[in-house]
Amino acid sequence: MVALLSKFRKGDRVRVDARDEFYAFIDGQRAIVSAIGPAEANTVHSQVPGGYCAVCDAEGRVFLVPHDQLAFDL
Repeated sequence: MVALLSKFRKGDRVRVDARDEFYAFIDGQRAIVSAIGPAEANTVHSQVPGGYCAVCDAEGRVFLVPHDQLAFDL
């Protein structure tokens, strides 16, 4: 299995740029990366699969979003 390297790191500020209908409800949402997959489950998030980031928004909600649907935010 080939590991997918992420350009994101824990603590990065990101914006969701939805490219498909599944993530359209959080398109434009600003968040902070809390975990980069693959990561084991813990008290903050469920297991994060490879190719995904767990991101936390200002209201404390956690979403699993693919790397290709995230962009850096200032």
